[in-house]
Amino acid sequence: MLKKPHIICYNGLQLLGQSYSRSWPASIARPYATAPGGFLEKELSWPSSPSFTPYDVFGQDRRAPYSKHRFYELVKIYHPDRPCNDHPLCRDISPERRLQRYHIVVAAHEILSNPSRRAAYDRCGTGWHLHPAGNHQPTPSWAGTGSSNYGPIFHNATWEDWERWYNRDAPRQETIVDHRTFSAFVVLLVLFGGAVQASWIGKLSTGYEDRLRDLNEQSTRFLNERRKNTVNQLGSSEAKVQHFLIRRDPSGYGLKEEEGPVYREVLNVRNNSSSEDAEEEETKENREYKHTS
Repeated sequence: MLKKPHIICYNGLQLLGQSYSRSWPASIARPYATAPGGFLEKELSWPSSPSFTPYDVFGQDRRAPYSKHRFYELVKIYHPDRPCNDHPLCRDISPERRLQRYHIVVAAHEILSNPSRRAAYDRCGTGWHLHPAGNHQPTPSWAGTGSSNYGPIFHNATWEDWERWYNRDAPRQETIVDHRTFSAFVVLLVLFGGAVQASWIGKLSTGYEDRLRDLNEQSTRFLNERRKNTVNQLGSSEAKVQHFLIRRDPSGYGLKEEEGPVYREVLNVRNNSSSEDAEEEETKENREYKHTS
């Protein structure tokens, strides 16, 4: 059953009530005159004095009890992991200065939130080592960026701080070789390896070219000898016919009936001529041997 907001049920009777609508105020662009927590921008502004105190950081009276509301608002403004969103208190400062102010806010909170530390500070200024800018004294370790002082965990703002915090009990690693020296050594090693590889490739290509040249020369000599032998053998028409028949079917197989006698005659003549040539060469060599002896 659907219920309408303008219908009122009373003892089974439906009475028409006056419809109402909730009017929302129009959104007005706020130029950060007040902080989200209700504080004025002037109350959260950074102290102008160079030698300010933890009370000046939170704009708090010394006799008033400490409240964490302003601490939370200042953390929202100066924490490096939160976007500035063009806030007037952080848009005109560098990220390093913003981180430094965050550390100062945390240090002031640790002093004022602890009654014993607050009493010690009120008596003799213990725990607060921020000096005026005119003095040439070093900035306290907790107020600087990249601090190596392993203070309370509330000082951790960046991933470097957290890494130092977790490695606070680990032994310090000594740098054996400078990073620049190691990088130069790696570059030289790469250049040396490239030169050696280029030389090896050059030698390999040179050897390949030499082998190819030798093979070409052997092939040229072989072809020249074959050409010379062919020219010598084909001096007559009969030799040309023999050469043609031998090239056609050197073994004598696959011949027709009328081609068989011709092939046998030609091959016998060739074999006889070759044997006669061999005998003549042998006789000539024997004569030359006897003549020399």
